[in-house]
Amino acid sequence: MQITDLYIVRHGHPQLNTGVAYDRPPGPPLSEVGRAEARLAGLYLAGRGVTCLYASPLERAQNTAHIIAGETGLPVLTEPALAEHRNDESFDAVKARVAGFLSRLQHEPASAVVLVSHGSPIKAMLQILSCERIDLSRHIYANGNHVPTAGIWHARRGAQEWSLDLVFRPVVATPAAHVPV
Repeated sequence: MQITDLYIVRHGHPQLNTGVAYDRPPGPPLSEVGRAEARLAGLYLAGRGVTCLYASPLERAQNTAHIIAGETGLPVLTEPALAEHRNDESFDAVKARVAGFLSRLQHEPASAVVLVSHGSPIKAMLQILSCERIDLSRHIYANGNHVPTAGIWHARRGAQEWSLDLVFRPVVATPAAHVPV
């Protein structure tokens, strides 16, 4: 069996101003809005035939993945390669770890896989899967991310290459104090 579909999910909106380092475990947890976003992402994914669910070890990604797991019935597998881009790490290093994981993933007995990660590793995945041809200039969200919180990119394997589409953007009523991240 070969992976034909990847659903690449950015974590839901995190709690702000926690004093917890954003780029190191555990990182901040999800906010109330983030939990609602994650549930909507899970409902979207529940009907997509997903068979495997991987998540970054950071708390906001784990929270998102466990909420998705509640909707899909899948166990959450923690994958360090999906972790946030650390402030002492180059983008090339992020890209290398993501590329290594995507290579290992090709040997999994699954056809449709969910990956819950963060903005920079998702950018790296999209570049790798598109053979560096993707134009992300139309996809700029809060803080320069190429996917909104709990948004989902769908990568579908074609005969020669992957097709990539941003297929889901959660819409959650937010409190007045909500600041997008």
